[in-house]
Amino acid sequence: MILLVLAALFAAAGSLSHWLQCRSRFAPRFQPRALAAPTFVAVSTLFALFAGFLLADVMAQKHRAVQAVETESAALLTLGIDSEAARTHGGAIRAGIHAYARSVVADEWPLLVREHASAKTEQALATLLRAVRDGPAADGVNSVVHGQMMALAQKVVAARAERVAIVSNHVGQLGWTALFLLGFITQFGLGLAHLDRRPANAMAIAFFSCGAVMALWLIAIQDNPFGGPGRISSAPIEKVIRMVSAR
Repeated sequence: MILLVLAALFAAAGSLSHWLQCRSRFAPRFQPRALAAPTFVAVSTLFALFAGFLLADVMAQKHRAVQAVETESAALLTLGIDSEAARTHGGAIRAGIHAYARSVVADEWPLLVREHASAKTEQALATLLRAVRDGPAADGVNSVVHGQMMALAQKVVAARAERVAIVSNHVGQLGWTALFLLGFITQFGLGLAHLDRRPANAMAIAFFSCGAVMALWLIAIQDNPFGGPGRISSAPIEKVIRMVSAR
């Protein structure tokens, strides 16, 4: 779907550029304003650099998401082990961990693809936090151990917040808008470098458009780390469900 949209956008923009420069009533006005090749190279280099920066940002974002999931999983597993110190209320903590992990996989993971969080998962996390806060204190657990359990619970909160923030952050839309505009300007500029021959003008615009569409598509399918062909797996959280008993 993304590939088709990109192809349609650049095909429409390229057709408009070719028509304006070679076939419209404004075409004679463009003839004296033909650009030399170095001018086009400067604009195309700017487009390539901007695409590279955006790709680097997308890959860094994916790395952050992977780290958040691994941190969340490790904190939940460690919290499950530490909960054994609370003899009476430890089962409630483990049940809270189990319920939260199941909600992450079943409720929140599909919503991350659509850039949303799950209210059910948030409620499950709140229940877990209350169990960690109140259970060990009621069982007289050592304050150091209880503090460690609270720190682990806060790690889970921070890791989940990082996951949600990554998919909810729309600042990158400004970068995508700028990249598209640079692509259209480069497309138009390439046409201005071939005003003397219509076939060459059309071919140059089409050639660049194909390259731009492929580059943008490869970046776009990785924009959301929880969707697309290289999506992050929920396997670390599923491991928590298997290893931490609900009783």
